[in-house]
Amino acid sequence: MHRVPILRRKPLWLATLALCTFVGTASAQQAVQEPVEQGTIDWRKANDEVSQFKRGHADVLKWEQANDATTKDAPAMAPDLWLKTADAAVRQAWRARPELTTSLSQLGTANQERIAQGRWLEVDPSVRRHVDDFDSVLDVAVDTRKAWWNAVAAQAGLKLQQDMQEASSAAAELARRMARVGNWSRMEQAQSQSKLGNVKLQTLKSAAEAKQAQIALLKTLKLWGISSSVGLPDSLPEVPEQPIAAEAVQKGLKAVRAVLPRSEGLRVQGTAQQAFGIYNASYAAARLSQDEQKLRQFIYDETVLRYNGMLLSVWDLLTETATQLQSSVTSINTKRDLLIAEADLHWVLQGGEPANFVSIGAGGGASAE
Repeated sequence: MHRVPILRRKPLWLATLALCTFVGTASAQQAVQEPVEQGTIDWRKANDEVSQFKRGHADVLKWEQANDATTKDAPAMAPDLWLKTADAAVRQAWRARPELTTSLSQLGTANQERIAQGRWLEVDPSVRRHVDDFDSVLDVAVDTRKAWWNAVAAQAGLKLQQDMQEASSAAAELARRMARVGNWSRMEQAQSQSKLGNVKLQTLKSAAEAKQAQIALLKTLKLWGISSSVGLPDSLPEVPEQPIAAEAVQKGLKAVRAVLPRSEGLRVQGTAQQAFGIYNASYAAARLSQDEQKLRQFIYDETVLRYNGMLLSVWDLLTETATQLQSSVTSINTKRDLLIAEADLHWVLQGGEPANFVSIGAGGGASAE
């Protein structure tokens, strides 16, 4: 299949980091021409050079964007299939299973939409009495939604990890130049290089996880060996303002117990309590992480302003960049865990029994028995 190239624009903060390298270059060149005292660096001279531009650092940023090839748009290949929502993925998975055609027809269009969109609490469990293979329809839906969320989270996490690697590379390059002119020790340079090596290892791990998540999604969609990639959105949905209420869970539990044998109803009641507890913990973690990410973004923006005003150094900017990016990765993972925990809760309230539940804070989509 011929694949059409698409363009991907790097985030603006990477252009700001290009400025760090510019300042490092200017400082190193200045140091070569006019040696400074060992162990120091004249940031004022570097900033004075920057101030020669009409609008200071803002103009240097534009200069870097125009002249540095690494900040230009890079071509990428268009995916074979775009699935921009989890419900679109569920419908694709159902279409790939003709054996479910009769069951889906018996389920009806309205209930199909509710299940595909994750609004399972709106589905009366009594429909299982007249829908053949009802559990299989639900199994496919929940497996697909989980695979889609994992793939989106892994892709977003990889992009952030690549940004972290670029930030670490900028720091390592600046450290190398400072060591070359005698403003840093070789040990300090080695420490910066070691940090870069660790970040590169994590990037490789994130790339492997993203690839495996894509493969898992393709297998769930029965497209493995047919398509090589699925186009996904850049981020997961925001955390809802309010969690699922205990009253809604009790109502759903009462409805499903009414259509199940007594032994199964008791099992569902116990499993629902566990699922709801994990959901509440996941919601609390996701809300906390999302609030922390917004706070870190504010701190990062303020750090950039102070750096541009020559009140903070390049190293302050690089340190805050790494912290902000890591906060974003954590937020992505907690959102994913919340979505999976919610799907498990809904599944249980339709009579399902997850083999395991998500482990809060485990990362990487880990789950616990």
